[in-house]
Amino acid sequence: MKIAFFGGTFDPVHNGHLALAKLVLEHRSAGRILFVPAPNPPHKTDREITPFEVRYEMLALALEEKGEGFALSDIEKRRSGRSYTIDTLNQLSKLYEYDDILLLIGEDSLRQLHSWRQCHEIVRRFGIIAYPRGEEPVSREELRRYWAEEETEKLLSAVLPSAPCFPVSSTEIRGMIRRGEWEKAEALLPPPVMNFIRKNGVYTK
Repeated sequence: MKIAFFGGTFDPVHNGHLALAKLVLEHRSAGRILFVPAPNPPHKTDREITPFEVRYEMLALALEEKGEGFALSDIEKRRSGRSYTIDTLNQLSKLYEYDDILLLIGEDSLRQLHSWRQCHEIVRRFGIIAYPRGEEPVSREELRRYWAEEETEKLLSAVLPSAPCFPVSSTEIRGMIRRGEWEKAEALLPPPVMNFIRKNGVYTK
């Protein structure tokens, strides 16, 4: 089976995340989406992140009735230090030794992939699925600044064809909640997650 590692802060998980996972499954790009919230993302040290336990609980609620194609893991929480993608991919390869592990990222992350730890090893060893993020499509020219021709071809072919862009960000949703724009936020969040946020005062305390 192909298992897509979908990492991120998920602060909070929203309908765009779930729609993307569903799209990947429908395209049969992977047979399972493994959501892996990051406890200490190395690229997000400029703001305070909601405690891991809260983000994990919201993900668990969002995925509760989604079926076998959706799975959740705390693998990065059980490892000390920063949450580097290559370390998680290596762990998953050992855990699922008979499956193919893929990396599911946004096109914005694809643009920055050259700055990730052991980026060339990631591209060499693992399949990649990239989804649009509302920007101009990544071009061959910008990728060739950092990648060899063979790597560039692999990265360009990783972008999902004709995939819709989900114009939603967790940052915007947190802002809506802090401003009391509950109806706007409610339209973007799974109902169990919205209920949890209201009940526990997430993003308002």
